[in-house]
Amino acid sequence: MTTGIDLVIRASLVRYLSDDISLAEFEGWFVPVAWGIERTGNRDAIELAGEIELRLAEFSNGHWSEPELRSKLASLSGVYETELSDGVPDPSHAYWLRSSALDLREPSLQL
Repeated sequence: MTTGIDLVIRASLVRYLSDDISLAEFEGWFVPVAWGIERTGNRDAIELAGEIELRLAEFSNGHWSEPELRSKLASLSGVYETELSDGVPDPSHAYWLRSSALDLREPSLQL
């Protein structure tokens, strides 16, 4: 079953990028989420978490300053797409949603 955890991760990332939370707060929330991300089966979330983990590791190893990290992470919080379906296995019943994560401010979205 696919969950909306990728949207929740993006929303929390946006909170960090907009200075609503600190980097330490973001990492404190993100690390346990990323630890179990494989179990969700959500390919988008798994890929996103991996990209964020890579950037955080590179920052921790001194490869980037925090402003550079923010820039790298901002590229992950941009526009994304997801398919919405009404459960009918017919492509004409599928809908695509395209939006910006910058509109997401609440990390506990219920999808």
